[in-house]
Amino acid sequence: MKKYRRKAIGWTIAVTVPLMAAGCGGSDSSTVGDPNLVQTAQGQARGITVNGVHEYLGLPYAAPPVGALRWKAPVAAAQYSGVYDASHAGSECVQGTAPAMAGSEDCLYMNIYVPGPTTVTTPLPVLFWIHGGGFINGSGIATDGSALAVKSNAIVVTFNYRLNALGFLAHPALAAEDPNGAAGNYGVMDQVAALTWVQKNIGAFGGDPKNVTIFGDSAGGHSVYVQLASPGSAGLFAKAVAQSGDFSRVQATLAQAETSGTTLANGWGCGSAASADCLRQLPAAATLQGNPNAWYAIVDGKVLPTSTSQAFAAGTFNRVPLISGFTQNEGTFFVAAAFDAQGNPVQAANYTNTIAGYLGVPGASTAALYPLAQYSSPSQALAAALADYRFVCTALQDGDNLARFSPAVYMYRFSDPAPYNVGGLTSILPPTTLDYGTFHSSDLDYWWQLIPTPTANQATLSDAMTAALSAFAHSGNPNTGSTVANWPAYTSATRQILDFGYPVSNTYDAYSAHNCSYWYGQPPSQHL
Repeated sequence: MKKYRRKAIGWTIAVTVPLMAAGCGGSDSSTVGDPNLVQTAQGQARGITVNGVHEYLGLPYAAPPVGALRWKAPVAAAQYSGVYDASHAGSECVQGTAPAMAGSEDCLYMNIYVPGPTTVTTPLPVLFWIHGGGFINGSGIATDGSALAVKSNAIVVTFNYRLNALGFLAHPALAAEDPNGAAGNYGVMDQVAALTWVQKNIGAFGGDPKNVTIFGDSAGGHSVYVQLASPGSAGLFAKAVAQSGDFSRVQATLAQAETSGTTLANGWGCGSAASADCLRQLPAAATLQGNPNAWYAIVDGKVLPTSTSQAFAAGTFNRVPLISGFTQNEGTFFVAAAFDAQGNPVQAANYTNTIAGYLGVPGASTAALYPLAQYSSPSQALAAALADYRFVCTALQDGDNLARFSPAVYMYRFSDPAPYNVGGLTSILPPTTLDYGTFHSSDLDYWWQLIPTPTANQATLSDAMTAALSAFAHSGNPNTGSTVANWPAYTSATRQILDFGYPVSNTYDAYSAHNCSYWYGQPPSQHL
């Protein structure tokens, strides 16, 4: 039995639950005839073989961002002393709460899964996973990449990046140190550092550095959009897959983020005129005090020159083939977390006002599009509106622009009406009466081949999804003999998407079904 598998909390946007941490170290034992020995730029590393998959766990891709390197761009990892022991994962990054912190600042590690045989004669494509979690929790090791590596015949890479304030705090004292006057986005820079490490080293594992596909869900999907819009990521990947990640089309400016960061630092005892030294002398746990429910990338003028939606509309982004998509019921988890799981379900009498307050859009006109009579409860109606506004139509609207410039764009919906969800995202909430349906991130086990005992339908659907992902990673085109329906390229004229449901079909009209003509006229979402 595998020692780990995907954990639901790796993808939640607004709920903080600590994960367990693991250690990492080095070894000097004999290397003769060892099929798991690999030569990296830092020296030799020895992995392990599990069920025919070669696993290299806990490889440092950058120096520990501690001490003087806290709130700095990542720097190169040190050379190994002897043969590096890559048989176990490194620590996850700092997360949880100040009284119950999990993880460590020494957390910039990656995990590499190479399908057998031992000797790779043709370089394999690389699937580079950016985990989700609202930039507040999660880790690379929370997802076991071995089954996907085998099924897709590709190398799978997972990794950690800095989270919470340690990954995204913007503060004037930090900006003053930067040659470009930038601050924040440290977690995004970690992602770039990990991609750079892959470019330099993946060939030693049998991978093709010219054929790297970045993919991620939720905050990981948002990260994919940010990497598309970031000039510093040019040439580091050849394809991209954004899953349920287009919930933030307009990011905060550096000035806005610095205002929030200064308020946060004041609460830590480092006032508005505080030096960077004050911030760096804080215990790591102290940086978790007062954090928001989710962090976001910001327009810092360096990593991200403009908002993602502006970059896509102007064509100033890394133009690679793209897959983008959403689940049918993206909003149910978030409405449950904000209302029903708090013992305060949405009330019919306050439905219109709740729409205006929670979504920040006109209450009356939105309520008319989502009338209570069509839903089992007011919370269910609000969840439908949230999903369409913050996930579905945002993805289509950015897809309209991306398709104007990208080599190809493919879009999907996941609609299994009763998705496999053991240990899924909804399991971290108290019981509610809300029908979660195909909730946020409920598709992940299907892409990753991680359903332990799937039904016949689930197995067929999972195989179709993984086959499409594999074909995309190998060729840039997701169409294979395993997908039941041909997956058409997306354009603003046709807006055709593929529906991963029962059956798989390409006739679903998402634009009409999700009231996108209305939502296109609303201000772009900035935050949940």
